[in-house]
Amino acid sequence: MTSRNNNRDDLRGKPRVESEVGPLGMGHAPAKDPLKQFTGMVLANGLTMEVITLVLALLALRMLYNGELWTTTTIALVGAWLAFHVIMFAFIKKPWALAVIFAGQIVGAAMGIFIHWSVLAVAIIFAMLWGLALYLRSIIVERMRRGYLTTQHLDAPN
Repeated sequence: MTSRNNNRDDLRGKPRVESEVGPLGMGHAPAKDPLKQFTGMVLANGLTMEVITLVLALLALRMLYNGELWTTTTIALVGAWLAFHVIMFAFIKKPWALAVIFAGQIVGAAMGIFIHWSVLAVAIIFAMLWGLALYLRSIIVERMRRGYLTTQHLDAPN
């Protein structure tokens, strides 16, 4: 059982190739979990920024064109998109949360096409943010898998 664990990747279950391992070896589990820090720092702050932006977008839609955009449909769609982001705070620690939030941006962009270009712009800007977050998370996972994180090579606390 021990030899099997030494030859398998803990994160993805793929066989490890020695050329992919960092120069210091695999090391041990990181002293501080970078994925927890990523969740707290990037996901929580990004969701907070987006919720604030959507609240302000609702207020802006009320003022544009003397209130012509302030319809029940607009309020319901943008309000549902806002509620989706607030609900995602409850699931922020799940590994699938980032992908779901990114998919929510695609839905928001589709709504923006029909509501107003400013809603589309908000969706595109935050889609870029969540796309970058997906990319950065994949880099962190890959570096952990290969043993490239500094905290994987610190002496274990006694």
